[in-house]
Amino acid sequence: MAYKEREKPRILCIYEALAKRMKLGPGDQYYLLHMDGGFVGECGLDVHTDALDSRCLVLNDLQLRHNRISIQIDTLVICPDKLLVYETKNHKGDHLWGSLTFRKPSGATMENPSLQLNRTMARLGVLLAELKIEMPIEGFVVFINPEFNLLSNRKVEEYLLPGQIPRHFQNFRVKGAIGPEQQRLADALVRMHNPRHFSEELPEIDYAKLRKELFCLDCGSTVRLDGVKSVYCPVCKKRRRTTKTILHNIEEFRLLFPDAKVTTPRMAEWCGMDNKDRIYRVLCKNYTAVGKCHGRHYV
Repeated sequence: MAYKEREKPRILCIYEALAKRMKLGPGDQYYLLHMDGGFVGECGLDVHTDALDSRCLVLNDLQLRHNRISIQIDTLVICPDKLLVYETKNHKGDHLWGSLTFRKPSGATMENPSLQLNRTMARLGVLLAELKIEMPIEGFVVFINPEFNLLSNRKVEEYLLPGQIPRHFQNFRVKGAIGPEQQRLADALVRMHNPRHFSEELPEIDYAKLRKELFCLDCGSTVRLDGVKSVYCPVCKKRRRTTKTILHNIEEFRLLFPDAKVTTPRMAEWCGMDNKDRIYRVLCKNYTAVGKCHGRHYV
């Protein structure tokens, strides 16, 4: 088990919630697919790091800020004798290597991920110095997608191509045991982690233009009430408890509108439900009421 588990990025959750309730523009739709692919790739690496020796500490999805500099680390493995930084890429198809950029046959170009890895390692090194911790840092770019192919006549030591990933972790050896210094580092990084450090550019959100319905927890399609206690999704054919589905949709409202008050009438409208009593019971059981009568809202 990882010392710090991976969580779905807040910005990805926001875009997923919006995609169900409005039509995203081409740029926003591409951004959503890009973020989702990145998260899927990172989860693919977790399969390997979750099986590592218990004598190392795995910290996933670190988002740090130090001296006004952002440090984002997909996966950090703290070993007794060194630190391993893994930058995961879920690229697909042929890519022609370049020292500064990768180029696809279509002509599309992207930054060589080694540049991002080196920046991350340098910034982490500065942070370690401030924490008065001396440990060597090694880094790898992990190309997790099995359909990725790198066109190059040179071998880049920090690259783990799809066929090399299993062997890399099978040959993983840990020397010694985690000591107080490594534990102190892990605890410090977990405390510093704060995804809200990063400014996130969001599409314009207009409450009036969003669809007001209950949406499936599994596939995001509109569900219908199936008796008193459950809802049914006609797309993925799954049934869920009505209370759980209402709660999920309320949490999406709080995600999209963090400064708006959660009230019974507003949540009934948001969920597309005429039965305000059911919404009221869900709110009373799962949230704390603030105020009385018409001024009551829930936190």
